Amino acid sequence: MPDRAAIIAAEQRAVDHAYECYERPLRENRAQRARRDERTDAHAGTAFIPTLPPELRTEDALAGASLVMHRIDALDEGRVRTCYIGRASVFDDEHDLVVANWQTRQATRWLLARPEDPGEVMLRRDLTCKGPKVRGYRDVLVRPLRNGVPAATAPPPTRDTVRELRDLLLDELGRARDGRMRDIVETIQREQLALVADERAGLLVVQGGPGTGKTAVGLHRVSWLLFNKLFKPGEVLVVGPHRGFLEHVRGVLPQLGTHDVRMVALDLLWERPGAGTAADAARTGRRTAVDGAKGTDAPAARAVKADLRMAAVLRNALDAQSGRGVLARRAAHGGFVAAFEGTHLSASLDELKALADAHRDAPTYEARRARFADALVELLVERYGLQHQGRQDRTLPERIARHAHVTRLVGRLWPKLTAERVLRDLLTDPVLLHKAAQGILDGAEQAAILRGRAARLEQEPWTLADLVCLEELRVLISGEGPRRYPHLVVDEAQDLTPMQARSLARRCPTGSMTVLGDLAQATGPHRYAGWDELAALLGPGAERHLAELDVGYRVPQQVMEFAEPLARRLAPGTAFPRSVRPVDGALSLVPVDGAEVDAAALDAARAVRAAADGADRSVALIVPDRRRSALRTGAPAGVHVLTAAQAKGLEFDHVVLAEPAEIAAQEPAGAGGLYVALTRCTQSLTVVHGAPIPVGPDEDGERTERSQEEDMTDTSTDRPGTGGAAGAPAEGFDRFVAALEGSVRDERRCNIHEHLRHRLLSDLFSAGLAPTSTPVVDAVCDGPAGTVLYEVLGEDRRAYLDLREAVLRLMEAAHAEGETADHRFVVLPGEPVEDWAAETLDEAFGVNVLWLEDGHWRGNRVPLALGRAAPGDRR
Repeated sequence: MPDRAAIIAAEQRAVDHAYECYERPLRENRAQRARRDERTDAHAGTAFIPTLPPELRTEDALAGASLVMHRIDALDEGRVRTCYIGRASVFDDEHDLVVANWQTRQATRWLLARPEDPGEVMLRRDLTCKGPKVRGYRDVLVRPLRNGVPAATAPPPTRDTVRELRDLLLDELGRARDGRMRDIVETIQREQLALVADERAGLLVVQGGPGTGKTAVGLHRVSWLLFNKLFKPGEVLVVGPHRGFLEHVRGVLPQLGTHDVRMVALDLLWERPGAGTAADAARTGRRTAVDGAKGTDAPAARAVKADLRMAAVLRNALDAQSGRGVLARRAAHGGFVAAFEGTHLSASLDELKALADAHRDAPTYEARRARFADALVELLVERYGLQHQGRQDRTLPERIARHAHVTRLVGRLWPKLTAERVLRDLLTDPVLLHKAAQGILDGAEQAAILRGRAARLEQEPWTLADLVCLEELRVLISGEGPRRYPHLVVDEAQDLTPMQARSLARRCPTGSMTVLGDLAQATGPHRYAGWDELAALLGPGAERHLAELDVGYRVPQQVMEFAEPLARRLAPGTAFPRSVRPVDGALSLVPVDGAEVDAAALDAARAVRAAADGADRSVALIVPDRRRSALRTGAPAGVHVLTAAQAKGLEFDHVVLAEPAEIAAQEPAGAGGLYVALTRCTQSLTVVHGAPIPVGPDEDGERTERSQEEDMTDTSTDRPGTGGAAGAPAEGFDRFVAALEGSVRDERRCNIHEHLRHRLLSDLFSAGLAPTSTPVVDAVCDGPAGTVLYEVLGEDRRAYLDLREAVLRLMEAAHAEGETADHRFVVLPGEPVEDWAAETLDEAFGVNVLWLEDGHWRGNRVPLALGRAAPGDRR
């Protein structure tokens, strides 16, 4: 056994050396600055202002965080060299690297090394440090040298050491929240780092449930991409759901040494017209970006304006006010006739219609207008030449173009339009709306967006959806689009409307985006069936890569289990995250009379706040929209009173949730808003309710309400910090295991399933192993490569969706058995239907696929599956 004290002492010496090398240039730069400050200008009587280059830092950028986090021993030309990885690159006096910045490609590659594919890494040691003090270590990857050659990777960690690997992470998660997100450099997990450093082109879509770290992944990815010069700071735009969210995360990038990245709340992304007149706006081209929209839409109107069909309606409205649309209304007036320098020039109605139609492929309204005017002048010049035997001069086209009748005709057919004028007419004129929306919107949808007309254009109560429509119209009219960025990061993307997604695509024509979200937390007017639909709008034609984060690090297990049925109903096609945070007494249900909800919620908030004061914990009271004003007035100091929409993307140590049924009934957020509200805590959730809690479907598909309360001990007097629902976690776990066992029993009634399972067990016994089965695990076996779990699928269960469902079953089985698996296999009765399924399962989930074909086992890593492979063997 290694002498841990001796190893810690040795690592402490290395860390001390790293800090000395880090601090030495800081001291020297401070001294250089001090020497410059001492110089004075005798004539002006003032001190010189020193101009030090930015690389000559004088201030410690660590802010108390640990400089060193990992030790890597790697083979380099036959020798093992040691390097430490941390928050900054540090060099000694000989300019040799002492600490590598975690963001360098080399450091990232080392940190992503796996025991089965270690590359040149011989040792990865994670250090637990508090500032410069080494508190402990964990060896994650070890490959001893034998006769100068790396031996096979050491056996995978035991269940106890795997549990230890989470200690640093759980300690960090247990720290008090101060309302600001911190970086996760010290606790970043391998699956998160792989996404941070993903350099593939196109859209990277990260689906992650509450507490999986998807926002942190997005921000660290920004820093990583800029550090490695894939983009410059001004080329990246970060879009968050609201201003409170940006306040929550605004310190993360500076902590990572990244500055000058623009971050904007979604509701401020679209500019509201300034206070000037429409003529001023048209003349100067200026618009003032103020506090977003000043009006609000009813849910029905918001849903219509959010729909992608609105783009076609806007184009039709523009067409109806110009060109052929105006000609159709002026048909009774006939064509064009004008006297010009003693000659009558004319164009028939059919000719004008043909000219109006000839340039419909022009990119903008103004381009079509200009081409129509040019074509009309060309026609009239030709008519003039016919009457004067071809006699023309160079100035003739210009003189005809300036003729009053010609300019008047062009102005009538193609009036000078602004986006504000077109949208105002569309939303307030039922005749125009019907014409533009005919065959696109039905009568009820048209009625939903029709509204009264303000006295002046600048008084129109533009809503957020209107601002998106105005941008669409500006592009249609003049081609004037928003600023473009080579890379976009969009958080809480599941709430983007199709029209907003179309607008974001306009801002990033390269299609290079980091898209973060959780379909179960959708609260917008449009719910997407899957990420493909939204990704196609954000990056039409761009490559798309979907990744799922399925481990929850923030929300306590008990709270996540309570919210799980609701999440599965909202997004059945996405992986539900399994929480690694066992927090005792994390959930309290407080049933009260409906009239007492507000008072009871305030009492609960006071109790939680009083219990949390000593630990400086953050507390939030999440309430239905209509109750916020009243509860905000009565809330104790230090308690944040928020609606579910305002709480999105935020986290608090303790949350009190008032009347969840009312939150679930709000439009358009509905049940998605409730799921958001349920999953904002890191320590405890207290639910105060008068109506039953609509958390999800029961076994019969009906909504479970009171039954959820009956599973919990009545905790009306138990507040977080003073106790909890004793016995509740065990009862909930027993129900989970019972449901899982029932599902497995149903699977084992299939003859194909049982033939396959027993064949697998037989072959494992033949290999000299001792496999077992349990009521929830088809097969589990300890072999030379560690513990292997197997999930067997029966007849006609070979499609990718079947395999992905099996991955979830493997996770549930491991959770039920308390089993830590080093390798996992899905076992099929034949080759997967899709030729890419096995590779995708391996890359996305680290799960292998094994199948029986012509009496022989096929798939990836067959020797490992049958107990014949060494730990590092990837066959």
